Parts: sequence; C-alpha cells; structure tokens
Amino acid sequence: MGNNVPSRRMSRATVHLENSNGVENMSFVDAIHLTPHQVQLLTSTWPRIKTQSNLFTQVFRELMQRSPVCREMFQKMSIVGGFTTHSICDLGSHAKLLSELLDSLMTDLHQPAKIVLAKCQDVGAAHVNMNEKCCGVVFDQLGEAFTELITKVECVRSKREAVKSWMCVISYMADSIKSGYMEEWAKKRRSNNHQPQNYPSAGGPCPFA
Repeated sequence: MGNNVPSRRMSRATVHLENSNGVENMSFVDAIHLTPHQVQLLTSTWPRIKTQSNLFTQVFRELMQRSPVCREMFQKMSIVGGFTTHSICDLGSHAKLLSELLDSLMTDLHQPAKIVLAKCQDVGAAHVNMNEKCCGVVFDQLGEAFTELITKVECVRSKREAVKSWMCVISYMADSIKSGYMEEWAKKRRSNNHQPQNYPSAGGPCPFA
C-alpha cells in the first residue's frame, strides 16, 4: 500500500476502466457517484479520521478476530517476512500502509479513477503469493471491518451522508484491491500451466518489502 508498492503498468488499469465505464478520463468522484456535498463531507472528516492512528491498527485486529486464517497469516508473515526480508510485516506496518493508501485517495478525490484503481490493484497484486481462498476472504472482510469502524467515528456517524460517502469509498477500495489480487493470481496460475499449485495455507514473504 502507499508508495512502498511498485508501480504497475497503467495500460491495464485503463483498459479495465474503459471496459467497465466507457470513459477513460472519469474522475474518482464520478466513478463512485458522489455528490458535491458528499465530497465536502469526506474532505472535512478525513483530517480528523487520519489522526486516529489506532483506527487503522484496529481494522486488522478486527480482521484477525473474524478470521482464524487471517490471524495465522499475520503470525506467519511477522516471523517469515521478518527473517527473509529483515523487515516486520506486522499489524502496525499494514495499518500505516492502509492509512497511506487512503490518504493518497483523499488528497485528490477528483483524480482520474484509473489512477485510484491502479493504486488499489497494486496492493492486491503484491499479495499474489498468498493463498487464494485466504486473500479473497480477507479482502472482503477488510472492507467490512474498515467500514464498520470508520462509520463509528463521531464526525462520521453523526451525519448520514458522511456514512454513505465513506461506505462508497471503502467499498471501491476493497473491491479494487481484491480484483488486483485475483487478476495477478490468475495470471500466475496460467503461467504455471498445469503444474501442481503448492500455495501456502497462510503467511509468506512480506509483499511490501
């Protein structure tokens, strides 16, 4: 997530956007159908949300509570990733990366949707060495946990339109991350032809090292 993820070719993101929307230069705001009022609510609440660093850590703690597979994955990544890359791929690291990704979206809500799509898909693609079932489920649960927690923040939950706006942003982000992973995983499987697939049930090298 964030600047630690290698850039992927924009042509792939552009093709995806054109096929689904038909408008190459559509903005992120237009892609998720936000009104000017909703944009204002997002930009006014984000600075306050951003300062709550524990919120992003809590997203992954909630993820671990909901999914034993996810909990095992984080435990293994923390150990294996730390030894193999001399870095720690723990909850704190993921929380920071999630915050940075969201900040890159919120900095300019009118940026091209294809840019936002590419950023999110890069994150998913970086997890290609994880188990398919694990990551598919985890990305769904990530969106659910993040939505649940962010809509409980006082500045958001007190305004109905703010809740709806944040749900749109997080849903798009989580779905795009998942699609990036699934697309990369399918490409990897095709490249392996008919060779047996021996993906680990959880864990693996830190995808952001």
